[in-house]
Amino acid sequence: MDCGVHACFKPIGVVEEGLYRPGERGAAKSRYEIVSVIRVFDEFVEGLDGLDEYSHIIVVYWMHEEREVKLRVKPWSVERYPEVGIFATRFPPRPNPIGITVVELLSLEKPKVKVKGLDAWSGTPVLDLKPYDYYDVVKNPRVPWWFKDRWEELRLKRDYRRVAPWLGPCVEGG
Repeated sequence: MDCGVHACFKPIGVVEEGLYRPGERGAAKSRYEIVSVIRVFDEFVEGLDGLDEYSHIIVVYWMHEEREVKLRVKPWSVERYPEVGIFATRFPPRPNPIGITVVELLSLEKPKVKVKGLDAWSGTPVLDLKPYDYYDVVKNPRVPWWFKDRWEELRLKRDYRRVAPWLGPCVEGG
């Protein structure tokens, strides 16, 4: 397949059971309480060997239903937050709607990978799976005030300490 100067991507699988769309049963649940299932296509199943030795993985996917591109957004549409550039967020209306999420790996039963924390809908094409390891940990990253504000709000509201204790900033010795 010749794609010229543009990148070509071939999905390696699909999200069979994912995050609920707004208005669907269970849509208000936190993604960290939902078990998602990724089905890896037969031609790529051999690539799963050894992945189950990790507790967390990185899922790269195409937000295939996103049709809009915005270069500036208001985070979570919260009025008190500043309008920022799309690249200062993880929101979908991007020039290239690629999603990346760190998830907890619950089980691997080829060709299915069960995870918690995936923020992709059922039917979403999966482009890649990668192990999450020590090279991916940033202790106490700098984030803007509005992100900290939203984090604290959701951390308490959704009880992240219980449903996803691995989430959040970590500091040396913590």
